[in-house]
Amino acid sequence: MKTTVLIVAACVCASAFAETSSAANGAAPDKAQVMKKIDGLLAASKTFYLATVDGDQPKLRPLGAHHVVDGRVWLGVGEFKNVYRQLVANPKCEVVALQPAGGKWLRWTGRAVFAEGAERERLEEVFLTAAPGLRKIYNKKPGKRMMCFTLVDSRAELIPMMPPGEVLLDETRKAGTAGK
Repeated sequence: MKTTVLIVAACVCASAFAETSSAANGAAPDKAQVMKKIDGLLAASKTFYLATVDGDQPKLRPLGAHHVVDGRVWLGVGEFKNVYRQLVANPKCEVVALQPAGGKWLRWTGRAVFAEGAERERLEEVFLTAAPGLRKIYNKKPGKRMMCFTLVDSRAELIPMMPPGEVLLDETRKAGTAGK
């Protein structure tokens, strides 16, 4: 009986150690699941905020357009808006979404990468089909396009109002930008 208990205890400890070791070694979470979670957090907040830089001045604005396509969260902004020009000039940005229940908020920081070519056309159609009213603003005319982007080399954290928080995604380690 004692031997069985010791073996079970050793297995439990080994399993816990393996989970801790893989997390400590930066084992990647299932990215598709993380993206779905980020999308769900954005949806729950209804309006979220995007921070960009305009020269040396931070700029913050509310957004609402987002979709998961091909396992990534995509956001949409107008080609004719300052936010688009700011992201093209300096793609470093941050998304913040306050959760209506639970006293937590999402911080998703990274580098904006815009879809191009056929992918751009496809994503624009996804956004405009989901919200047909946007077609009054965004259309095929030059300068009036919906520009879709995702964040790469990103870090997503779910933060309680009082720390510590839960890191959902951290692609910055491999990019050598952790903590910057």
